[in-house]
Amino acid sequence: MKKILLICFMLMAALIIDSQAQERRISGRVVDQDGLALPGVNVILKGSTTGTTSDIDGNYILTVAEPDGVLVFSFIGFATQEVEIGSQSIINVTLASDTKQLSEVVVTGYGETTKSKLISSIAVVNSERIENVPMPDVSQILQGQAPGVQVNFGSGQPGSQGQVRIRGTGSLNADGRGPLYVIDGVIIENGNFTTNTETNDILASINPNDIESLNVLKDASATALYGARAANGVILINTKSGRAGKTQLTFKASYGITERNDGNFELMNSAENLQYERELLAAVGTTQEDIDAIRPLSLAEVDTDWVDEAFQTGSTQNYEVSASGGNERTTFFLSGGYFQQDGILIESEFQRYSARINIDHQATDKIDFGLRFNVSYTQGLNATAGNRFSSPLLGAFVNSPFDRVRDPDTGELFVGNEPDRITFTGDNFVRSVPLNPVTNNNLRTLGNFNIGYDILENLRISTKVGIDFVSINEKDYFDPTTPDGLDTDGSSTSAYNENIVYTSQTILSGNKSVNNVHNFDGIVAFEFQKAARESFEATGIGFASGKLKTLDSSAEPQNVGGFNTEYSFVSYLGQLNYNYKNRYFLTTSFRRDGSSRFGEENKYANFWSVGASWRLIEESFIEGLNLFSDLKLRGSYGTSGNAEIDNFASRGLYGYDAAYNGIPGGIPSQLANPELTWETSKSLNIGLDFGFLNNRINGTIEYYKRNSTDLLLEVPISATSGLTEFNRNVGEIQNSGFEVTLSTQNFVGEFNWTTDINFTMNDNKVIELNEDQDIPNGNQIIREGEPVRSWFMRQWAGVNPADGTPRWSDGEGGVTGNLNEAPELIVGNAEPDWISGITNTFSYKGISLSAFIYLMQGHEIFNSSRRFIESDGQRFGWSHLVEAADRWRQPGDISERPEARVGGNNQANSISTRFLEDGSFIRLRNVTLAYNLPSNLINRMKLGRVRVYATGQNMLTITDYSGFDPELAENGEEFFRYPNGRTIILGIEVGF
Repeated sequence: MKKILLICFMLMAALIIDSQAQERRISGRVVDQDGLALPGVNVILKGSTTGTTSDIDGNYILTVAEPDGVLVFSFIGFATQEVEIGSQSIINVTLASDTKQLSEVVVTGYGETTKSKLISSIAVVNSERIENVPMPDVSQILQGQAPGVQVNFGSGQPGSQGQVRIRGTGSLNADGRGPLYVIDGVIIENGNFTTNTETNDILASINPNDIESLNVLKDASATALYGARAANGVILINTKSGRAGKTQLTFKASYGITERNDGNFELMNSAENLQYERELLAAVGTTQEDIDAIRPLSLAEVDTDWVDEAFQTGSTQNYEVSASGGNERTTFFLSGGYFQQDGILIESEFQRYSARINIDHQATDKIDFGLRFNVSYTQGLNATAGNRFSSPLLGAFVNSPFDRVRDPDTGELFVGNEPDRITFTGDNFVRSVPLNPVTNNNLRTLGNFNIGYDILENLRISTKVGIDFVSINEKDYFDPTTPDGLDTDGSSTSAYNENIVYTSQTILSGNKSVNNVHNFDGIVAFEFQKAARESFEATGIGFASGKLKTLDSSAEPQNVGGFNTEYSFVSYLGQLNYNYKNRYFLTTSFRRDGSSRFGEENKYANFWSVGASWRLIEESFIEGLNLFSDLKLRGSYGTSGNAEIDNFASRGLYGYDAAYNGIPGGIPSQLANPELTWETSKSLNIGLDFGFLNNRINGTIEYYKRNSTDLLLEVPISATSGLTEFNRNVGEIQNSGFEVTLSTQNFVGEFNWTTDINFTMNDNKVIELNEDQDIPNGNQIIREGEPVRSWFMRQWAGVNPADGTPRWSDGEGGVTGNLNEAPELIVGNAEPDWISGITNTFSYKGISLSAFIYLMQGHEIFNSSRRFIESDGQRFGWSHLVEAADRWRQPGDISERPEARVGGNNQANSISTRFLEDGSFIRLRNVTLAYNLPSNLINRMKLGRVRVYATGQNMLTITDYSGFDPELAENGEEFFRYPNGRTIILGIEVGF
């Protein structure tokens, strides 16, 4: 018996020893293509549950029992890699980026889906395109990056508001043309909250490096869930979350300069200006003696370049630090930053202080909650607009080069109203602008708290509450010693605006699969939003000194005003999605919105959508072709709405700001329209997604058609009613067009080259207006059958070669020299025929180069500034364009410009197509050269990552437009505006 036990013991010991002998310890490091460590990579022994994850430095250790096993390395955003163990004990792996996998998860608003299941038209701009943007906000980086999205910046003022239009202009109401913004699932306020100063962009309060992705919802299938707010598209902004693992610290810093881009713009110097104006005097018969007295040759001794005086070399600097990490239950992301930008115009700047905290916590197996909180404070110093004497914009164009900036004997700045000066404004803006500051300080808080409970494995309820608080303090001051303040002995205006929005959202979501063939998921939700705004403004005049700027220092109080207003929305919504074998997909959604802005009969409206897609790539008859790596056909149709009108637009109102003989009273201020109803958009979208060569070539082709009906607008009415405007539903607009995206991986491997192209062609047309009545719109007209942005003016017919006088079209095939006989005609369109963005990205051994080209073609710009600086002598004493010298001089001359005379030539500079120009341009919008330091050097420095880069913005522009900058606001009109500059940035990013 003892022998038997001894034999058994020896056999068991041998088995244990043999087992231990086969267990092996495998270690290594996982990095990306640039040699940067990848933390959190899953390392699994294939066919088993044995595995681990890489640490913060990309290192891993795994004990395996099989000598001939295979290790599987997988990580989100990278291609999965399998490595045979063999005799190796150290296995280092480099994972390649998988662009297809990166785009798999798509946020759709109230949930998320995968790219393969996506039915909607959604453009995704990920963090790689957003980070390290040398601009105050991401609107600029959105420009040209998403098909169907047009972004215009009518001003180069740092922090100024961009105009974003998704699939054309779908509304006549300016406040309702832009998209709905949703940040971390909460609808936020957008629009102009200021009283006197230029409002900041909605995205200027957010640090671009805090954003994980920016998704643009374009078709009804995507937007219908937002109902009454989404007729003109939705922009979803999702901020970053932390990941479990060691805390990662990142520091970023950048600095750069911005210079003006003169484009094709050039003014005469002093000698040219003097010769030109002496010739103008001679043209009207002025004697030589009087010419020498009015414009003596000595004036050319002074040659002031007022453009140089108005503009400066701007600077941009950005500093920020972020931290992310956590464990299996709690993750966090923290950031803080400072951004400062000096504009290219004197006395213009923008500063932003920002902080963010994002926390996610899994309290139990069923309960989780999270917090998203962002606070920012911005300070803006605005360059004043061209309608003020002290404006550097106006002065740069019109101040005479014969006038000095400073007294040559004392060095003191001239006031500008000295009796011997020629400049018509009577102002020296170099002195006035610093004395007349226009400031805008903005505090914004965006936050939401969410909690979720998993009722069952496939049934969940979640609640989110959010707040959006905006506080704006504006100050506008005229120094008593400047021409703008002389008549009042100085003035000061202060305004305070406060806007707060509360949002609550409860969602019940679930999913069900039947036999792994029939798959369902859906949501039902309730949403409530209430907004309140309060504003106060006061003005005082009479200041003993320019050093006194507060209202209590004024001698005489002036206007005092203020208001408060509120609105609310309540919404019920639901969506149901179905797919069969992940091959055929169907979705339908419904939303019912109620708004306090409409009367009782029209307070509620319903919006809906249906959509379907067919993954053709899953069909055997497509797979058998061995041609496609992806192929999907999808389509959708549905409705969404627009309620962006005044909070009481449907009601008859009285104003109680009236008084008679000191006794307060009320007068009618608005006529009631109980029939006023919701603006509705009906959208059709058909798309084809395709891929070739294992998706090395992939893209999308889409056709869309969107009809916006019951358009909301304040229309003119007869003044006999005592009022001049009336809120009405006035007609229908149609936008239709094509969008194309194409991505190619031209070279893969150690040297990598990718190309991304997007193209948008949009046709805008007014389908119907009430009673076929045209709606005047400045120098444009809104007319049935024509684009919304149709230019409407007299048509220039050139110069009469016999006498040098102007001519215009008479509308009947002939010409006339009488301006009053020339009819106004539709002569062009301010909206482009097509826009495109092309990005090429190259990388090699840690070096990367990215170049983005933006194209806008087929639209006209009305250069109203030219009417004043190419006025044929009407603006005698101003500056003049160099081209103005090329004009008619004698009978028989064929010239684009008439004879120039003091006082002008027969209204030749009146509004006409003479000043309507082709606005097409091609711009090198962004080019970035970056270098990631190699991992062996980083490891010795005990750092996680070091990246250095240089970025250029607006480095080259090709255009025939004669002004500074062809990039204008959507109305397409140039009038002494702040141009965009050329920027070069150097930066560094360090990870710890």
